[in-house]
Amino acid sequence: VYVTYSEGYRPGGINRRGTLPPYLSDYLKNYEFGWKTSWAANRFRWNGAVYLEKWDKFQFSIVGANGLTEIKNANQSEIRGAETDLTWAAAEGLTINAAAAYTHAELTANYCGETDSAGVPITECPVGSIGFPDGPQAPKGTRLPITPKFKANLTARYEFDWNGFDAFLQ
Repeated sequence: VYVTYSEGYRPGGINRRGTLPPYLSDYLKNYEFGWKTSWAANRFRWNGAVYLEKWDKFQFSIVGANGLTEIKNANQSEIRGAETDLTWAAAEGLTINAAAAYTHAELTANYCGETDSAGVPITECPVGSIGFPDGPQAPKGTRLPITPKFKANLTARYEFDWNGFDAFLQ
C-alpha cells in the first residue's frame, strides 16, 4: 500500500509562428493512493490506484494556420480517476490479465481563448461581453480533450517451448 504526493511542471516557451504569444509553464499536483498485492503463492496479482490531479495553466496543442502546431494555456483542470489490473497465472505457461481505468477529467474554470498581458488565461467571458460575444470557447466542466472516460483490456498469453525456442500465443 502506498500514498504519494508529487508535483511538477513543464516550462513555457515560444510558438513556432512568431505572431502568437508565448505559452506559460504549467503545473501539476498529484495525490495518489494505491496498492500492489500478490495472492495464492504469487499466482494472482491485484494492483490499483485512485488519484486526484490538479493541473494549473495546462498546456495543450492544436493544429493552427498552415498546419503549424500552436501551444496554448487553459486555466485549470482537475482529473480524478481509478485504475486497476489483475493478473492470474491460470496454468503452466498460461497467464490471463485484465485492466481497467476510469478518468473524470474536466476544466475547473472557463477557457475563453485569450490571455491577459501577463499571459495568464482569462476565465471571465460571459456571453455577450466585449470581446466574447459567444462566451467561453470551453466552459467550466468541459471534458479534457483526448481523455477517455473508461478504458479496459483483457489479454491471455500462453508460453511454450517450440523446437528449442521460447514461443507464445497471445
